[in-house]
Amino acid sequence: MMRPLHRIWAGLRQRWFRARPSGSTRRLGRLAEDAAARWLRRRGYRILERNLRLPGGEIDFLAFRAGWLVVIEVRSRKQGSAVSPRETLTAKKKRRLRRLAEQVHKRPRWRRLSLRIDLVEVETDARDRVVSIQAIEGFC
Repeated sequence: MMRPLHRIWAGLRQRWFRARPSGSTRRLGRLAEDAAARWLRRRGYRILERNLRLPGGEIDFLAFRAGWLVVIEVRSRKQGSAVSPRETLTAKKKRRLRRLAEQVHKRPRWRRLSLRIDLVEVETDARDRVVSIQAIEGFC
């Protein structure tokens, strides 16, 4: 059975014309990444790269800690949000993150290190102040 034309168009429109983050969303993401960077440095991470662009996506942080090459994804949410930052990572996003991590790990200077993917959750209040930061090591 054929789908009606308006449903086909709705699906295509949703894929092609995705909403871009507004300026305030970008600002909040930048604030969360800055807070995460400070937090990671205080806990002994040496940040090697930030916002590393690769074919297929971007890695928020590439860091070194205790013999590990760590790919770090930063997710942020408002405090009291119905969804936690870790729940915003879909299976598709996790697969993409794993592929990017493997791509970086193949580079000669990092090949000998063990690889791990961490998630850093940043929660902010209504005034966009950082309330809490939590890291989940070996997230995916």
